Amino acid sequence: MSTVRLADRSPSRVRARPRSALDVFWGRLDALMPFEYVAVLPALLATLAVIVLPLIFSFGVSFYHYLLTDPRNIYFAGLANYAQAFNDPSFFRSLWTTLIFAGGTVAAQCVLGMVFALVVHNLTFGQGIVRTAMLVPMFMTPAVVAFMWRFILHPDLGLMNVVTAALGFGKPVWLGDPKLALWSVMAVDIWRSTPFMFLIFLAGMQTLPAELYEAAAVDGASPWRRFTSVTLPLLKPLILVALITIALATYRYSFKAYNMGLGSAVSYIIFIVVFAFSLFFVRQMQRTQAE
Repeated sequence: MSTVRLADRSPSRVRARPRSALDVFWGRLDALMPFEYVAVLPALLATLAVIVLPLIFSFGVSFYHYLLTDPRNIYFAGLANYAQAFNDPSFFRSLWTTLIFAGGTVAAQCVLGMVFALVVHNLTFGQGIVRTAMLVPMFMTPAVVAFMWRFILHPDLGLMNVVTAALGFGKPVWLGDPKLALWSVMAVDIWRSTPFMFLIFLAGMQTLPAELYEAAAVDGASPWRRFTSVTLPLLKPLILVALITIALATYRYSFKAYNMGLGSAVSYIIFIVVFAFSLFFVRQMQRTQAE
């Protein structure tokens, strides 16, 4: 009896569990697409829905006569919106303002980000606290930043005018004066975006080999010489990525009188100009690095 019972329980007599439809589906999916691609698929779909599809839609709208105030009168206009943009004198003023904004903010963010990264990288204690405090502006939403700085720059209640009045400079209207409005907005953008540069440069500095600095110190190189001959050349790829990212982020949508077609056309013209400057800078950086 025991022999028969053991024989009945042998592995050869055990039937394999039939595969369910779900097991078959996951098996075929794994054969078609590896798991690492499936893992990034939700983020890819979210990026496609939030960024790529609206860009494609706005590019298509730029070829249409599309007024939000007249939604029933939408028709294909070809290149009329682009022609209207180039014939509008205010477009060139807006383009010049965008170039000033992009050039000024990107240059300031790069310089300040590098300075702050050097200071934090050389701290012997409290580096984590300082690094966390530096990143706070970057994690604040644009709406919160706008509300906070609007209060700080308020002509009557703002903290900035309290300081300027105490110093004898009066109470400027920072956001209402045409001579100050652009520079005030640039200062706010620099304050919010500099931590991005700081984070990239600090991460790059922490990966640089210490042997190079030790060799430079043995050779008698000054701190400035070590920065220009060791740190800066090794960080050029990161600097390039950071500058392109920030420069393209200055690309803004512009809409006039709820004219979606004209606004989309203007925004893509500005995008092409900013992208051309970024491409030129990339070529210059690559040529300098090759030399």
